[in-house]
Amino acid sequence: MYIKKHTQVAESYKKLVLGFVIIAVVLVGIILYFSASKAVIKITPKVTAIQTDFVADVVTDGGAIDQALQGVLFEKEVEGALEGDATGTQVLAGGTIGKVILINKRTEPQTLVKTTRLLTADGILLRLSDKVVVPANGEIEVNVYADDPNAFQELAPTKFTIPGLWEGLQSSIYGESKAAIKSIGESVKVVKAVDIARTKDKLTEELYNKAIDDFKAQLPGQNNTVMVVTKKVADEKVSVEAETVVDKFIVNLKLNVVLVALNQDAIMKMAGERLKSVVPANQELLNLNANNFSYKVQNFDEVKKTVNVKVHVEGDSVIASNHEIFNKEKLSGLSPKGLELYLSNFDEIEKVEVELSPFWVKNIPKLQDHIIITILNTAK
Repeated sequence: MYIKKHTQVAESYKKLVLGFVIIAVVLVGIILYFSASKAVIKITPKVTAIQTDFVADVVTDGGAIDQALQGVLFEKEVEGALEGDATGTQVLAGGTIGKVILINKRTEPQTLVKTTRLLTADGILLRLSDKVVVPANGEIEVNVYADDPNAFQELAPTKFTIPGLWEGLQSSIYGESKAAIKSIGESVKVVKAVDIARTKDKLTEELYNKAIDDFKAQLPGQNNTVMVVTKKVADEKVSVEAETVVDKFIVNLKLNVVLVALNQDAIMKMAGERLKSVVPANQELLNLNANNFSYKVQNFDEVKKTVNVKVHVEGDSVIASNHEIFNKEKLSGLSPKGLELYLSNFDEIEKVEVELSPFWVKNIPKLQDHIIITILNTAK
């Protein structure tokens, strides 16, 4: 009797232990299921272009002004000379350039002296190279030259009147050209106003660059941006006037140049902060576009030695990672398809990719710390 009771107790104990083991295994499985499950959500955002303009104060005397940049001022007088080339041309008068047939329909011969004028309907004037006698009821071929060779390049076959004759005779005695007449007299170089202006501009740029090089040689460090504040002509001399017949000429200039140097990193930092201030709500700054970053001096106070610099900066923004639509409570439990449908309702999102692991996980985990949301950087 004692042995039977002992056997029953042992059997009951075995079942109890087995039950605990099964429960433990199930619990461990559940824990492993939830602890191993993970969802990686990759968001490709739509990029929004943003830009802003602002004016930055620059102090150059070492004083401190809130929200101002520190700069270094440089004032220098530079001078130099540059040889310019004449690009204009002038055709010299004189010299035969073609032939014209003189026609006389009268019954008497007509004598015409050297330099007699032959005029086209559109005002081109040629002159006879020699004295001629046009026979009665006949014609003669004569040499002509241009009164102003610069007035035309090529004269098509045409009719000429002889304005020196009495008006009643002009219909009976006239000239005709059978071939094109070209203005091919001797030409010389002439200085044009644009030649002088071009040479001045080139010399100004050279002197300006020389001042910049001298300034940079004195600056500590390399990461500086140098801008022109003022560039005034103190004196200028040109060796010739416009329309002078010469091949070359000399321009002398003396410039008073004022430059300012700013730390490039400081400008970029301020530009980034100003750009952040115009980022739309629920967006964050993605990048500052250095290629479309520009600045120029807007104003200079010679007494206070302060400069105002106008800055233009552009960049891109994307949806912020802490946007309410990424609230993990709303995302947990959704299927990948359901998640994509949910996020596709928002214009700020271009594409959604979901990676679940391990392989048996079919939905977004309930545990929020097992949900990883990544905003992909689309900056180029």
